[in-house]
Amino acid sequence: MNHEQEVATLKYDMIVKHPLFLEEAFTQKKEPLDVFVAGGTLHQVHWELGSPIPKTLINLSLLQDLKGISYQDSGTSSKIIVGALTTIAECITHPVLVEHAPLLVKACRNIAAPAVRNRATIGGNIASFVGDTIPALLALNAEVKLAVKDEIHVMTLWKWLGNENQSPFILLEIMIPISPKDTNHFYRKIGRREAFIPSIITISGQWQQNNDGKLQFVRIAVGGGNHRPIRLKNVELFLQEGITNKEIFYKTILHGFQSYSDPFVSEAYRKKVAANILITELANILGEVGKDGIK
Repeated sequence: MNHEQEVATLKYDMIVKHPLFLEEAFTQKKEPLDVFVAGGTLHQVHWELGSPIPKTLINLSLLQDLKGISYQDSGTSSKIIVGALTTIAECITHPVLVEHAPLLVKACRNIAAPAVRNRATIGGNIASFVGDTIPALLALNAEVKLAVKDEIHVMTLWKWLGNENQSPFILLEIMIPISPKDTNHFYRKIGRREAFIPSIITISGQWQQNNDGKLQFVRIAVGGGNHRPIRLKNVELFLQEGITNKEIFYKTILHGFQSYSDPFVSEAYRKKVAANILITELANILGEVGKDGIK
């Protein structure tokens, strides 16, 4: 039996369960290797690259409560609620996101091809821990709501990503605070070529000036490829303090961003690309707040 026949046989033997309720989904996960799935686009890529194919898939796509986008107005803390099973394509065109979270819309436009975006979900992109929407959501200071067995947890996305010991979970919602109208943002995704392959680097940021022309806040995030995205807290702090020294920024970025090598791109190259892009974007931020940029 050749490899293709073996893969076909394994897929044929796969059991797919279709829970109608959240509690049912957890009870159907009997083994550690059983997999929750919605669009399944990233799982398919991993299987084609040789990752083990689970014997049981638990299809979450019938959980209607996890779909849709809404605007929640609660006075001073208005936010957007995005159901985890909302497709990437829906995120691109939904008027609430187009108006209030254009940074996320831009990130979604840079994911794969239209056919993939029609199936892939934003929850799946985030639950992969390496999705290209994550740097944008970190810059937007998003929160996540998760079900872990019979408990519901709400926390910032950056805190959740920092937890290395993840229990089996189902991502329920992404909550995005409404940004002031005068905020600025950027999103950069660098890849080897135009194809459905991991990016080399994905970088995003958001910032706002106060009435004195100084930074009210700034959030910078980096991910892409197989990186688990992170906030560059030291870089943010230096920007808040008005530091403009290029050498300090460059060293801080290289030290704060832990990368990796693969057969195509070395760790040193990834870090250099990230640092060069960020230096350019940071100069723009400083220029926006009335300074001469990075020197």
